[in-house]
Amino acid sequence: MRNRQSQIFFVLALGVFFAALISFDAEAQQQIGDLQPPTLQGSIQDGPVAITPKTTTEKGPPEIVITPEDFGNFRFPLINNKGEIVFLGLFTKPNAPNNSGQSIFVRHADGSWKILKEGEKASNWPQPIYGFGMPTFNDNGDLTFFSSFGAPELAAPRITDPNDPAHVARPSNGALYVKTAQGLKTLVKLGDEVPKMPSHFSGFSNASTNSKGVSAFVGMYSDPDGKGIFLVENGELRLLVRSGQKVGILGGEETFSEHYYPTPINDQNEIAFMARIGEKSGIFVHRPKGLELIAYVGRPSPVKGTTYLGFGNRPPAINNKGDVVFSGFYDGPTAGRALFFKPANGPIEIIAKRGDLVPGAGKFEDFLSPAVNSRGEIAFIGLLGGRNRGMFIKTAKGIETIALVDQKIPGAKNELDLFNQFTQPAINDRGEVVFYGQIKNNVAIFHRDDKGVLHTLIRRGDKMPKQ
Repeated sequence: MRNRQSQIFFVLALGVFFAALISFDAEAQQQIGDLQPPTLQGSIQDGPVAITPKTTTEKGPPEIVITPEDFGNFRFPLINNKGEIVFLGLFTKPNAPNNSGQSIFVRHADGSWKILKEGEKASNWPQPIYGFGMPTFNDNGDLTFFSSFGAPELAAPRITDPNDPAHVARPSNGALYVKTAQGLKTLVKLGDEVPKMPSHFSGFSNASTNSKGVSAFVGMYSDPDGKGIFLVENGELRLLVRSGQKVGILGGEETFSEHYYPTPINDQNEIAFMARIGEKSGIFVHRPKGLELIAYVGRPSPVKGTTYLGFGNRPPAINNKGDVVFSGFYDGPTAGRALFFKPANGPIEIIAKRGDLVPGAGKFEDFLSPAVNSRGEIAFIGLLGGRNRGMFIKTAKGIETIALVDQKIPGAKNELDLFNQFTQPAINDRGEVVFYGQIKNNVAIFHRDDKGVLHTLIRRGDKMPKQ
């Protein structure tokens, strides 16, 4: 009986406890609700509301206003051994097609300027030119470039990606031009016949002229279709290599495909290039004595115990001595990417590879856009993981940093004047380096002088020189 009474008492006490707990929870919820702003109590039904009635916004840098007298943008620059810098400048041009204009700007070492403008005419083809492809530059100051000619308002859109040899301009009228001290002339025009073939040229890219006046370019042709590397010497046009041609030096039946990524021609009439061979690829040099193989997929690399996996559709670089620099991928237990240097008369050397330390910046992951001078100094873009990257130079002292992402640019004017991206560098035999750089809020061309000091040469929005 006593046990029965105890059980009844326990149940009644437990009920009183839960009733008190429910009452307390309801009061607590009401108190919490009373402490919150009324708008937050109804936020689920009324939608989100601001916690504070006003948010303070920091004032950004002044907006860049571009006038027809200002630079609007650039393509990457080049520098010759005299210290002359050339680049394609883009600007607003009212009443022109697309309201845009272009000129090729040459800045001499003394700071003076020379400008090649749209509308000029070649001595051997007197129709005005417009819409330039990427210019190249030699030590004589000669310019080589693709341009349309005739009436721009009647042609197709004239601008394509100037950095990709697989995408070239295809207007109805166009030609390769050379501008020397003697004037402007055409080298070869769209529609001209390909030497020793029943085809006609349908596109050009990667044109260059060395200091001896010999020109080279990649030409596309139609009926039958294909692509090749061509040379123009003493007015004679000849083919060096073409798609479908047997490679020969590989010892089998391999043939070149339609993918070529060449260097400008050097003063020994040599051209280095990356080419696809079926499913594989290789680095080659065409020298006056013939074709030379530098590296090939599946063959041993200088990284111990590894073979080449590929070359990433990236052009190599060559200097006037015939030395070649290229980036390549390798396999093995520590598979990675490396920057390689092949002297004209020596074995391939490793300049840097994945995992190598960069003083004050981390470790290298990859290597892009090398350029090499006759002293063997190499300028290149190094990837450091994520968006981190930098512009570097390899000298006799080792690898030095020129610029890093998020580093302040020379002459920074505000907190957004930080490096954000880099493109193809160029280097001359004095060790000067030029490159196009994207800033957080702008773009600019930069120049590292022969003393190792980096300068901001010109920015978008700066006044264009007049001539």
